[in-house]
Amino acid sequence: MKRTILLTALTVLSSLSLLRAQNESGVSANPVSDLSLEDCIRIAKERNLNLRRQEIEQESRIIGLDAARHSFLPTVNAGIGHNYSFGRSKDKTGVTVDRSSMNTNLSIGASVEVFSGTRRLHDLKQQKYNVEDGIARLQKAREDLSLQIAALYINLLFRQEMTRTAETQLALIREQRNRTAEMVRVGKWAEGRLLDIDAQMAKDEQLLVQYRSEEELARLDLGQALELEHPESITVKAPDTDALVAERLGSLLAPEEIYRAALGLKPVLRSSELQIASAREGLASARAAYFPTLSLSAGYSNGYFRDLGKEYAALNPSFSEQWKNNGSYSIGLSLNIPIFSAMQTQDRIRSSRLQVRSSELRLAEEKKALYKEIRQAYSNAVAADKAIAAAENSKAATLKAYEYARDSFEAGRLSAYEYAEAKTKYALSQVEELRAKYDFIYKAKVLDFYRGIDF
Repeated sequence: MKRTILLTALTVLSSLSLLRAQNESGVSANPVSDLSLEDCIRIAKERNLNLRRQEIEQESRIIGLDAARHSFLPTVNAGIGHNYSFGRSKDKTGVTVDRSSMNTNLSIGASVEVFSGTRRLHDLKQQKYNVEDGIARLQKAREDLSLQIAALYINLLFRQEMTRTAETQLALIREQRNRTAEMVRVGKWAEGRLLDIDAQMAKDEQLLVQYRSEEELARLDLGQALELEHPESITVKAPDTDALVAERLGSLLAPEEIYRAALGLKPVLRSSELQIASAREGLASARAAYFPTLSLSAGYSNGYFRDLGKEYAALNPSFSEQWKNNGSYSIGLSLNIPIFSAMQTQDRIRSSRLQVRSSELRLAEEKKALYKEIRQAYSNAVAADKAIAAAENSKAATLKAYEYARDSFEAGRLSAYEYAEAKTKYALSQVEELRAKYDFIYKAKVLDFYRGIDF
């Protein structure tokens, strides 16, 4: 009994300690509840596998830059060898005798490329451009991810609103069904009216099931994009839709103005420009192969020799004496003049020129594609702007028609089918208004995104 109480107390204390640690570190027990769009984008950037892979690729580019810098350093090598020789060999007089010996050799040398025809300088510049290009590519990947998350986030908000609308409509039809049942019970209405209203209520229940399914799919899509362990458990915090719409409605900038701002901001263009600069440095490096290279080398070597036969023991100089007398130093310059490289240099230059041209064309394509994207995004935003006004007018008209149909149905002047049709039109107008508003919010945000304004 005492042992059970002790274990229970330890468990409670451990749980309290863990909870306290979580509170102190700012870690929530449920970190995927009531997420804003900014929260979703932040989580996606922290967990997205594609971003992590590109970060690794960027580290590889940095290693390439370090390697280009290290190419200016000298190379230093050392060697040591120890050999035994057994059997017959010739002595200094040319007579073959039985003679065994051993010898030890030690050497150390260094060499450095003094001049390489500016090849290493251009290689270093090329690697610097490659690192900057990697930064731009990583930034573009983050922007693309932000756009993807924003689209999924707004889609989930829209699906949630559709579910709420369907729930409201179902509550209305249930209330109307209760009234109809009461009128049938007291004998004022025929039972057929109740059957008609039951059929409509069944359709509304089916529609609610469909909307809830679509909401769960939207929730799953967003959760998976955030790389969550349990994507279906995510909940998002809805912004003030009307305030967001009112803030941007009728205030869209001209596409030309947005394009001018995007030219100096978008990482995709910066990446293409850096690729051109990198390709040009690659071309300069290829041309440097025509120049001679000059290398400087220096070295030191020493050795020790000993005859193993007893008859030669007295003739063997001591180790210190041999170390003092056998050492040698060397220093030298080597000039390598390229004459013919089997056309490899020429082929590399031709290939580098094509790379420069290809990079220039890619930049032109990116600019053209960017302008097209902005024009299309602007047209979509304008259309969404106009769609809001049309949807609001439609909602107001169908609301009046629904209220008239409801009053007429309750007065017995309208059939359940006609009432259901009016209610359905009103529900659809509500959905279309929501669709237009969320569509406009997203497309206005996309235009802001091209101007460098984060979500």
